[in-house]
Amino acid sequence: MQTFVLEGTLRSHIGRRASKDSRATEMVPCVLYGDGENVNFEVAKTALKNLVYTPNIFKVLVKVDGKEVESLMREIQFHKVTDEILHIDFLKLEAAKKVTYAVPILLEGQSLGVKGGGKLVQRVRKLSVRAFPKDLIDSVSIDITDLDVNNTIRIGDVKIEHVEVLGAKSIPITTVISPRALKAAADAAAAAAVKAAPVAVAAVPAKEEKKD
Repeated sequence: MQTFVLEGTLRSHIGRRASKDSRATEMVPCVLYGDGENVNFEVAKTALKNLVYTPNIFKVLVKVDGKEVESLMREIQFHKVTDEILHIDFLKLEAAKKVTYAVPILLEGQSLGVKGGGKLVQRVRKLSVRAFPKDLIDSVSIDITDLDVNNTIRIGDVKIEHVEVLGAKSIPITTVISPRALKAAADAAAAAAVKAAPVAVAAVPAKEEKKD
């Protein structure tokens, strides 16, 4: 796993007002927790760009007050309207303690089923895994070269050395749907669309009443 170095400054005051003051100076309040101790610090907003706005996962080396601590980014709070970063939580990594987190799934190769006219459907894009800090991974690569029509790769099929893959083993990650199933699904969707379409009713002119 790649390491991202993040330098911060200890916060002398905490609380809503102090956090607001930090954001006013383009700083983001953060907290590093774990091992029974919380460290409140702040970092420049610009320093977070390549950490937050990326699909990559990093081990974060937090440098504060002359100390270096390895961590994982756990939670980010965004402003509901502006999407501005309001706060970030980091979990301190302890060598003897496993950590649970989510990693993206990368599908590699072109499957036999797709070559035969099928469609590849990826139902799960991230996996929850658990490992010791020294064994952390930043993604899970799955080779789909031999995946044929109507075949499925499930969570239980994924094996990673020194890493525990979490989740029900029967959950499908990716499947190749047959051309016949694709056509049946398309026909069903078309029929449903026709059935749901409003029916036009022609207006009938009212009969004029006879005058005496």
